[in-house]
Amino acid sequence: MKSNVVTSKYAKALFDVTYANGKSGEVATQLLELAKAFNNASTVTFFENPFNVHADKLSVMNNTLEGKALPEVINFMILLVDKNRMALVSDIAKEYSTLVQSAAGITKGKIYSSIVLDSTYVQQVEATVSKTLNRKIELTFEKDESLIAGYKVQVGGWTLDDSANTHLKILKEELMKRGL
Repeated sequence: MKSNVVTSKYAKALFDVTYANGKSGEVATQLLELAKAFNNASTVTFFENPFNVHADKLSVMNNTLEGKALPEVINFMILLVDKNRMALVSDIAKEYSTLVQSAAGITKGKIYSSIVLDSTYVQQVEATVSKTLNRKIELTFEKDESLIAGYKVQVGGWTLDDSANTHLKILKEELMKRGL
């Protein structure tokens, strides 16, 4: 729980600075890329190891990011090195990305299907769900082998289930009601 509070505070502080400067989208992209690098255990171990000299950690961070990242990102990563919070980079990046999307009025959701859906179809479903919920929705695809056919969409607590499983279940319930 404590790390969630810490993660939120760092993400919110960075968001406040970058949103005011109009750089929040670009910072989100760069942070998510850095988060991928910090999913590597050896990278995190280097920065978390108390036997590695602090100046070496800062040097590695500066040399890695210089000319490749925005100054806000570089300064933020140096702050995380200073505060020994490098293990939280991935969580902070996710939280920050959520804040950016929320500020832009974008809500994330998932679309499930037993087969891979083409991007045009997913965009049509996004448009329909966006219209239904009166907000911009971005769906990410996830394969679900348990679905026979059709799809299921989840956005927050809202669900649209247009799968064959659900249609068959409803048909079964109707037949049971009628005693057939």
